[in-house]
Amino acid sequence: MGWLDYICSSHTIYPRLVKMFYANLETSTSCVANSFVLGTPICITPDLVAETLGIPNEGITNFHDIGKTEALGICLEQPNVNPIMNVTSSHLPIASRIILLLVTNTFLPKQGSHTLPSERDLKFVACVKNGTQINLPDLIVNHLLSRPNHTPYPMLLSSIISTVLASFSIDIPEDEQSVKPSHKHLVNKAGLRQLNLEFEEGEWVKVRGRGREPVREQAPVGGGDDDDEEEDDPQQYEMRPNVGTSSGSSSRPTLDALMARMDVAQADMEFVKGELRQFREEQANIRQGQADIRQGQADILQYLHNAFPQHPPPS
Repeated sequence: MGWLDYICSSHTIYPRLVKMFYANLETSTSCVANSFVLGTPICITPDLVAETLGIPNEGITNFHDIGKTEALGICLEQPNVNPIMNVTSSHLPIASRIILLLVTNTFLPKQGSHTLPSERDLKFVACVKNGTQINLPDLIVNHLLSRPNHTPYPMLLSSIISTVLASFSIDIPEDEQSVKPSHKHLVNKAGLRQLNLEFEEGEWVKVRGRGREPVREQAPVGGGDDDDEEEDDPQQYEMRPNVGTSSGSSSRPTLDALMARMDVAQADMEFVKGELRQFREEQANIRQGQADIRQGQADILQYLHNAFPQHPPPS
């Protein structure tokens, strides 16, 4: 797809500047993201994203022409699928799972559970697998404009912000908060091991207990079998792997069903946790508002007391 350089890229991240970009992001009806950082206008277009990442700016910009059943069949590598099937990541073959991780963590990052892919996620994976060119720069800009609660693309935005500021001869302050990511921060062996996958004799294999179950897919990512990669620290990776092992063989349908239920249960738990977190934040805001009101009332009473002092009646 021409995205390998993007996946392997590394740039210093400026978290505060990225948050500033999203805080000042203007509403737009076109595929242009306008904002301000340190008083400097930042205008992000698909052309700028393509130039910054070194990726093609061509291909489809939506997935309306791709049917859900067709996408399911491509992702599951099955000719006949149930269109109302509730697919979890554990149902997917290894190649599809790896692509899905890239979609939900890098290309169109999202918060919450990554075990329940959306219809758009599945269509994205299907297009990658069947070679349909996707206009990733266009999708990235539209994802920026969707005003997500989190702050996706911190590395991309940091690169664009620093470039734009430099064009105005504005230096980023030396004490500006920055994070230097590892040059290996996406998919490789250390990350895949968290998915219970290992590279053995030229193939990715699923680790199941003490045994190993070979799979058909040859190594699509990871780049070799050298010892250096084997020692990579999983903490370096932006990738958040799905919970649970890959689905079993056709002789273990009960295990597949159990793992699918575990995926759904985990997604439900994460949703509930998110709702509780939001509820606590709202309650804290309400309590703070009540405290501010009480303080305001006390200030008013004190002002009135000072302006109209009460003198004792004459004896």
